[in-house]
Amino acid sequence: MTATLDTRPARVDIWAELPRLAQAARDHVERHPELSVASIDVFTTDLASGRVEIYVCGDLPLSCLRLLAWWDTFAGTSACLEIEDDPQQPKAMLFGRLQDGTQVTVVAPLAEEHVIGVDRTRIGDWVLDWLRAHAVATT
Repeated sequence: MTATLDTRPARVDIWAELPRLAQAARDHVERHPELSVASIDVFTTDLASGRVEIYVCGDLPLSCLRLLAWWDTFAGTSACLEIEDDPQQPKAMLFGRLQDGTQVTVVAPLAEEHVIGVDRTRIGDWVLDWLRAHAVATT
């Protein structure tokens, strides 16, 4: 008799995953009440664990401050300032993991005038420096 190895990934119960993701985000914000949330999206498929996407809003200095507040609350963080051609809106994003390992992205939509002089998408420390500089620009 020949045995076969099933290499397909285990399926995720998406109906159980959705409330788990929402609860993970809620727990995180309750542990860190200084964090701002304008909206939350949760995404999952039956092939992998889901992720949470959180949006912050405000004028440029406030959006930058709000993103920076999230920065230290994640594990495995990275940052991106995404600049694309129309119709995409520029945005600053943080990526990381919540305490329970849930993948999370925090997004601050930006206006085109906020990124004048930024010629391409940037990542890493450059973005953190940009956020810090703009967070204090008018405070």
